Amino acid sequence: MPDSAERVDVLVVGAGPVGLITALQLAKFGGVSVRIVEKQAKSMQDAYGRAITLFPRTSEMLDQLGLADDLLQDCFAIRDTVAYDANGQEVHGRGWSFMHDMKDTVFDFALVLRQKFQEEIFRNALRRYGVQVEAPIELTAVSADRNIPVTDYRVTATLADRRNGKSETVRCRYLIGCDGGRSSVRRIFGIPFEGTTSEDKWVRIDGQVKTDVPKPRTYCSIESPTHGNVLWAALDHGATRIGYAFTDDRASAYAEFDEAAAVKEAIAAVKPFHVEFERVDWWTIYTVGQRIAKQFFVEDCVFLAGDACHTHSSAAAQGMNTGIHDAVNLGWKLSLVLRGLASPALLETYQAERLPNVQRLIQYDKDISQLMTARLPENWQGNLSADVNVVLGQILKESGTFTSGLGIFYEIQANNPLNCLNLFSGLQSMVRPGMRGPDVTLFRPGTFDRTRLIRELPNVARFGVVVFGTENMPAIPGTVSQDVKGSPTLQSLIARDCLTFLTILPNRAPSPYELLKHEPLGRAFFDDDNKIAYRRYGIEPLQGAIVVLRPDGWIGTMIALGDKAVWELEGYFGCIFSN
Repeated sequence: MPDSAERVDVLVVGAGPVGLITALQLAKFGGVSVRIVEKQAKSMQDAYGRAITLFPRTSEMLDQLGLADDLLQDCFAIRDTVAYDANGQEVHGRGWSFMHDMKDTVFDFALVLRQKFQEEIFRNALRRYGVQVEAPIELTAVSADRNIPVTDYRVTATLADRRNGKSETVRCRYLIGCDGGRSSVRRIFGIPFEGTTSEDKWVRIDGQVKTDVPKPRTYCSIESPTHGNVLWAALDHGATRIGYAFTDDRASAYAEFDEAAAVKEAIAAVKPFHVEFERVDWWTIYTVGQRIAKQFFVEDCVFLAGDACHTHSSAAAQGMNTGIHDAVNLGWKLSLVLRGLASPALLETYQAERLPNVQRLIQYDKDISQLMTARLPENWQGNLSADVNVVLGQILKESGTFTSGLGIFYEIQANNPLNCLNLFSGLQSMVRPGMRGPDVTLFRPGTFDRTRLIRELPNVARFGVVVFGTENMPAIPGTVSQDVKGSPTLQSLIARDCLTFLTILPNRAPSPYELLKHEPLGRAFFDDDNKIAYRRYGIEPLQGAIVVLRPDGWIGTMIALGDKAVWELEGYFGCIFSN
């Protein structure tokens, strides 16, 4: 009997930000069919799961996907932070003050935009590639047939339309569970969700307010003696979020905790300041916990991403950021595999790279969530009489580059070909394989108009080979240029749109040709007079270098600009791409 099930390359379950970004990449990169389903109707989604903050590295990744401009049109960009003690006096170096150190990026601020507005931007972008979110559609059953070869249609899923109860069967090559902390995908495949849930409860409430808080349009903390370290965050469209700890002694005063109670406690939490709610847009109460799925990738065809594989508090505003990091790490890899350009073994690097960073986040989140509830961390080794608010400020500052995302790195591992050390050693210890490639300012030939590296190397599932020329003449040795053009491996990868070259020159000239004495490798740009791009990448202008940037913007490898450069490039890409 013929199989009548619909076939699709990828089925994405869950249409929050993580699912939307995952599906968008697969659709945008081309050559892959994708469906995305969501069990909640959009009206329910708009009232559920309210993340607000994108930190700089997340904004950079979304910029590479062409989404930043729309986000910036609607967001509230927060560069200012303030902390108030219990007496309403401003105190320095506490709360969110680490945000003042978020530099080395044009996104040197917290991009605040409530989740429903972000999702609308992501849905519209997805729609432009012919993919619509299907809702309310629920995954009710799924299995993976190990007798079917990897990359073939080994997953069979049953989808139920919650409007009429009708079911359909779909077969796909890969299934991605982006369906939240209560993930059906995780549950059906029996993936353990390891961790703990505390007794602590937190409340978040958004709305339009009147207040006498001195600096209300900031990221603000108020050190309350009754409600922990209270969050006050300016939101988009003139709104404000207040978040506070809801302890058992406060809870005992309520037979039922409803919106009126949430407002009453918010008013108490911000004392000695006053606040009046003109309108409540949304509120929630939840229990704080930290959990990680034991596997992010099972059956060689099923992935978990976002809250489906890790949950934590909102203390550091990392939930949506971490989930988008998952999605961006996975998207280009899966696209290359599905299009037959890379081996399925590449997909093993998803868990290898993301799991250590999630584990770092979980430990960090445990500490700051306890501090925000006015308790010292369980593993605290310091003075037991220490001021929890001072300790919180110190930990947030120490973890600032992790929170901003700019310091997130992927470890060098023997079985991961994506991050590879070579003989080249740069002058910057924080710029090396496995770390973010700085988004430096460049200048176009002729007009010297400014541009940015991210804008010239968007994420289209293609590696960028950035050649930093030298101050010598020619700026790129002729042998390197000739070897690139004569390399069957590199030319084949260029023809298959797997990589692109870009040349950066240390000095301006009427034409790149004047410095190169031959055609540039890819498009050419100039550094500024202070050679900031060279300095940020730790490259000596007299020597030059080659930097390979992965599609997601992390550095893959760095290579000396010499006789072995092309041989090393061929070796690096030969471990990633199929022949």
